[in-house]
Amino acid sequence: MGRWTGGWQRAKAWAHVDATLARGLLWRLSLALIVSMLGLTWLVQHVSQRDVEAQAMEELRNTVMERARASGEDFALAERNVELLRAEYLRRLAAARPPGWQGEFRRWFARSPDQLLRLRPEFDDHRRLPSVYLRAQAELNDSLMWQTQVAFDLLREWGPPLTARYYSAYFDLPGQGLIMFSPSVNWGAEATPETNNFDYPPVAGASPERNPSRSNRWTPVYYDDKARIYMVSTVLPIDFEGRWIACVSQDVSVASLLKRTVSDSLPGTYSLILSRDGHLIAHPGFAERIEAAQGKLKLDQIRDPLLDEIAALAPPAEGQAAVSLSADGRHLLGVARIAGPDWLFVSVYPRAHLDAGVARSSENILMVGAVALLVLMSLLGWIVRRQISRPIAELRSAVQGVSEGRFEIAHGEAELREDELGDLGRSFAQMGAELAQREARLKRDAQALQEARDQLENRVQERTAELHASNAELVLALDDLGKTQSSLLRAERLASLGRMVAGVAHELGTPIGNARLAASTLAADAEQMARDVEQGLRRSQLSKFLQRLGSGSQILQGNLERASELLQNFKQVAVDGSSAQRRVFALDQLVRDILMTLQPTLKRLPLDIQVDIPAGLEMDSYPGALGQVLSNLIQNAAIHGFEGREQGRLEVQVDCPDAEHVRLRIRDDGCGIAAEIQPRVFDPFFTTRMGRGGSGLGLNISHNLVSNVLCGEIHLHSEAGAGSCFELLLPRVAPDHAEAETLPLPLSQFAGLTEAEESNAQSAGTRKA
Repeated sequence: MGRWTGGWQRAKAWAHVDATLARGLLWRLSLALIVSMLGLTWLVQHVSQRDVEAQAMEELRNTVMERARASGEDFALAERNVELLRAEYLRRLAAARPPGWQGEFRRWFARSPDQLLRLRPEFDDHRRLPSVYLRAQAELNDSLMWQTQVAFDLLREWGPPLTARYYSAYFDLPGQGLIMFSPSVNWGAEATPETNNFDYPPVAGASPERNPSRSNRWTPVYYDDKARIYMVSTVLPIDFEGRWIACVSQDVSVASLLKRTVSDSLPGTYSLILSRDGHLIAHPGFAERIEAAQGKLKLDQIRDPLLDEIAALAPPAEGQAAVSLSADGRHLLGVARIAGPDWLFVSVYPRAHLDAGVARSSENILMVGAVALLVLMSLLGWIVRRQISRPIAELRSAVQGVSEGRFEIAHGEAELREDELGDLGRSFAQMGAELAQREARLKRDAQALQEARDQLENRVQERTAELHASNAELVLALDDLGKTQSSLLRAERLASLGRMVAGVAHELGTPIGNARLAASTLAADAEQMARDVEQGLRRSQLSKFLQRLGSGSQILQGNLERASELLQNFKQVAVDGSSAQRRVFALDQLVRDILMTLQPTLKRLPLDIQVDIPAGLEMDSYPGALGQVLSNLIQNAAIHGFEGREQGRLEVQVDCPDAEHVRLRIRDDGCGIAAEIQPRVFDPFFTTRMGRGGSGLGLNISHNLVSNVLCGEIHLHSEAGAGSCFELLLPRVAPDHAEAETLPLPLSQFAGLTEAEESNAQSAGTRKA
């Protein structure tokens, strides 16, 4: 019973594998073969279509060229015929007239009752002789009689062979008459007194005005009402003794040509003929319209896109043919020139005709491929079941045993094979033995890992306690750093206050000293005047005293006014700098006030300051904050940019990039700022003058004022050795939400300091690089 049960389980495993792996492999192989077959069919179809199309284009080119050549031969022969007729006619006209020629003329011709000169009735046989008529208005002189007789004799001899292939051959005497050999129509009998051959199409284009080159020309297709056919004529004018006397023509019936064009075409194609002047000569789809238009159907009356495209093609050289693809890709167009009237013979080959043949070839390939696929898949199914499904079923049973903890794998059919599946079976048996050993090691390692985990938890708790202590220390350090920063900011503000007081004192010292000197001088003069009055005052002494009194008063008044003006300016700048008041101010006036307050400091530096500000430019903003920024930037350039230099240039430029913004540039030609420190110049406490009075807060304060108070932007452009440029982009009207900081201006901006005062001020307030 156990043997039967084991066999049943193996059979179920094989069936499962056969239903999954084998079937999946067969499906994948089938899909790959189908895709390959379809790809091969597409490739064959593509190559076949290209070859068939190339073959069709070559066949179309040869056919069109041969059809055009055959049609052109008829026209070329007609041209040679009329050239021979003209040459012989001129030769006979110029020859000596034989005796009795006038009697011969009267023997053949006589006037009819309607006064037209015709062949005598006994000779009037248009099938064997030329038919003739001369108009009643024509003056029957010797010249006209001789021209008529020579033309009659020439056509009587040459007419039969010339009309074996063509409809007729004739001489037109413009405005005089007609001599024609035409077996089909008796033109002389058809003529009436009103007949005027000068308006006849072959004659109309032969005049010297219309044909100055006197060459052979073909008429357009026209309908002859007497012959009742469509024809085209080659016309060659004849000039004799310096005047136009006649034209020789040969009529070619286009009926046979049109019939061949419409009916004689390649299978699936159709042909047509176009004239170079835009007329449709022959077309199987427009035969009735061509006949209704009497052979003069214009293309612009048809409005057919394909015909318009064909007419726009560049014609090939004579004797050649061109084949192209239509714009919509649906037709092959073969075009060749027909010699003579210079028509275009066109053959239209629909590509659908080609595609149908290629499609039939593709269908045959698909049918053969489908049969081959069924046979191949049946064979592959048998091979897959025998060579793959059975060994894999054994391996699957072994894998299931391993998953259930049975690592002893029995040897099966797969291990006896010498291919990849045999290697896999043997490797799997070896893997089972190694798994048994590895399971034992894993149990030992799991116990050791649990012990290590307990130790790790203890260490994590200890490390967490240490991190809490470190965080507390960092919080205290950050608090100390904030207090230090606040202290430095207060120190910077106090240093600025000191510099402002020193500057005010120094700047006011000069006018006040001058006023005191003038006052003391006036006091001494007054004492001297009192003594002179007691001793006896002379007029000269009084005049001298009054003169010194006036001069001293002027000096005293001027210095007091100077001191008052300085105090007023200092007061305005100080009020703006120490408050966040917003007001409307003139930008040029603000810059001049700032430069004036900085003059005591800047005048001892080798600086050439240039200011370029449009007059009357007003801003509605915070002048105190803007003044502090400008002062910081100007002093920063003066202290750092020209250190150790004997001269330099500082420019303050203002322009308006648009109606809502102002752009200020403070540019110097100093030593510049190194590229590696430019990203840090606006950071707080960053300075290149550490230990020499620099705190690193000047540019940081300026950046904060521009960004937060003035609601603008500040950018640095600098290269080492090429100077620096600070660019400010500010709104002309500051936003309502802007709040100015109350940061006093560094006072060295407001007054000129002595060297000792400046040293003390720099020790209290620092500048930033």
